[in-house]
Amino acid sequence: MREKAIRINILALIAFILISSFALPVGTSHAASTTFINDIAEKYEALEDEFTKQYKADLKTETNHYELFLEKTADEQKKLEKLLDEDLEYLDDLLDKDYKALINQYGDDRSYNSKLTQYKNQINPSYSTGALWKYSKEIDKNYSTSLHWKFNNQINPNYSTSMMWKYKNEINPSYSTSTMWKYANTVNSSYSTSIMWKLRNESNPNYSTSTMWKYKQGNITQEQAKKSMDSILKTGKEDLQAERDSAMNSIKKLRERTMNDIVDLRNETVRKILKQRSDSLEDISDLRERLFGSGIEAKALVISFDSIKVIIDGELQQFEQPPFVVNGTTLVPMRAIFERLGANVEWNQAQRSVKATKGNTTIQLAIGSNMASKNGENVKLDVAAQTKNNHTMVPLRFISEALGANVMWDGKTSTVTITTK
Repeated sequence: MREKAIRINILALIAFILISSFALPVGTSHAASTTFINDIAEKYEALEDEFTKQYKADLKTETNHYELFLEKTADEQKKLEKLLDEDLEYLDDLLDKDYKALINQYGDDRSYNSKLTQYKNQINPSYSTGALWKYSKEIDKNYSTSLHWKFNNQINPNYSTSMMWKYKNEINPSYSTSTMWKYANTVNSSYSTSIMWKLRNESNPNYSTSTMWKYKQGNITQEQAKKSMDSILKTGKEDLQAERDSAMNSIKKLRERTMNDIVDLRNETVRKILKQRSDSLEDISDLRERLFGSGIEAKALVISFDSIKVIIDGELQQFEQPPFVVNGTTLVPMRAIFERLGANVEWNQAQRSVKATKGNTTIQLAIGSNMASKNGENVKLDVAAQTKNNHTMVPLRFISEALGANVMWDGKTSTVTITTK
């Protein structure tokens, strides 16, 4: 009996041990490693910091692109408005003087009264349906449906549905559903269901059901947790990068499309305005010839947007002598740009030459020569260096060859972008 009791006790003990082994969670035989938990937390924080900084840099870059383009279009709008206002004033004065001359010539002849009245109405910019009124109407940016009004609205970021309004909103992280809004939320660890939110939770040992929570509870081993978290963070980084690339590619396409569309609209607006001007003057001249025997001519209106802007490391530059184009080559002010890039520039009046020094690089060139030297080696210029208003002007490409800066030319917007960082 005693032996039987001993056997029963032994079997009970074995059963208790087996039951206990199944009941206890894996890993309770040792405490969770604080070092490992902190290491995973640091890896996540480094990932969050990396993409947060990337997002902020992207936002700054795109905002800068937008603001520069907005400034450029606003400047062009002001230039166009000034040219058109001056032209209308010129035409009004020209035709008014002509009318007064006709009054002096035919005013005493009553048979010409109706003819003079008819001509006066056609040259009156305020007379509805008159020839000059048609032109003055199309160039008035405040006249609803006019050519100028349509263009002005499309470049207005506050005019709902305009091209500039859509562009502004797409890069606005506060505008719901915009591309930048989606990008901002993707890297926001506080935005529920975002990629960064999921990564933060998986790395959090206090977030129920997360990988690190399971490790802390002893449901998985450290080796299992490390393998799982390495995979999660790696995949998360790839997904974050893919979302970032997709967002920036989308914004780039929108930016380029908007710029191209606005430039095309600007050019088309100018073409139609000049056409209306030509038609109005032709109608006035034909009417004058029918009524008084001869027509009238006005000087041509030239509207150009050749003003070239230079942006260095994201900052719009202002020069005493702006860039200009010679035989298809853009010439830029050497001293102003070289000094902005950190070079020391010296002018030799006797030799009419320029010497620029930056670090171990020395550049020399003479006015009128299409050859320059860099540390003693010849560099051929697209166009010879020249002076304009006492400023030395050199080909744009020479900036890149001389100081190693990255130089880009945007023909659509007539913008030079120089990057040194």
